[in-house]
Amino acid sequence: VAYRCSFRVTEAAYCIERAMDIMAQKLGMDPAEFRMKNLIRREQFPYTSATGWEYDSGDYHTAMTKAMEAVEYKKLRAEQKAKQEAFKRGETREVMGIGVAFFTEIVGAGPSRACDILGIAMFDSAEIRIHPTGTGICRLGTKSQGQGHETTYAQ
Repeated sequence: VAYRCSFRVTEAAYCIERAMDIMAQKLGMDPAEFRMKNLIRREQFPYTSATGWEYDSGDYHTAMTKAMEAVEYKKLRAEQKAKQEAFKRGETREVMGIGVAFFTEIVGAGPSRACDILGIAMFDSAEIRIHPTGTGICRLGTKSQGQGHETTYAQ
């Protein structure tokens, strides 16, 4: 899926995630473990961030745990360690990196009076009508930034 974003959100997310990696390294913690420790817990919702944004719901720990299980994260770390040791012994020139990131993006933020970024109000909306005949009409209002909304919605 093609992904593009405006307002430099992806760059900001990269900076935050890189800072998380550096902090985990300085604390001698696994990057995934460090993120898990700092995720908003399910019982904290609704959660208001330091900048005033309200997160209505989520179960980030379960999402992260399922993702780690799906890729067999512990096995990947063991494989990475074995390759690093073989590299240090001069047995291989192959190394292995593992990236971890966790990012929540604002979508469907609500009325533009509540979500106006740089004077470009966000207005995502949807209206779906199902008729007694079984046919339906879907009206969508989104700001496309190259994601291919027209194709996705048509499909």
